[in-house]
Amino acid sequence: MQNRRTLALLAALTLTAACGGEPPANPPADTGAESAPPAASSDALVGSWNLIMIDMADGEDLMPVEDAVPTLELSAEATPTGSRSFSGFGGCNRMMGSYDAGSTGRFSMAQPPAMTMMACPDPVMRVEQMLALGLESATSWAVEGDALEIGFGGGTLRFERPTP
Repeated sequence: MQNRRTLALLAALTLTAACGGEPPANPPADTGAESAPPAASSDALVGSWNLIMIDMADGEDLMPVEDAVPTLELSAEATPTGSRSFSGFGGCNRMMGSYDAGSTGRFSMAQPPAMTMMACPDPVMRVEQMLALGLESATSWAVEGDALEIGFGGGTLRFERPTP
């Protein structure tokens, strides 16, 4: 029993010594290279967006039906979990949920969007289903001027700000 205590004490002391340590004697030198420009603020996402195209990775492009253009409203307000809320129209059904967006271009949904469940004609439903799938599996975002791109494994959702 004494040997086990001694071994346990030696193991604890060894781990403590290994985890401690001195800071590096020579900090990295300033190379004189300019630092990267600051990342875009996720506040650039906030506002209203109209879907103009779903650019599928397999080469198929899905265009919204003229009278059923999907919209997205991204809010700056945080939900109780710390995510931001969004609402929208998929071309047939209303949707809402929450998203997380980092200044480094990371984008994700906190959970799949909640949607109403009306059935609509095929071209409208196909665009809506791919929009919902794209939002649910989104991984990145980029805003340039009045254009928003949300990337997902199957392609890119392309939006533009509505014209007044």
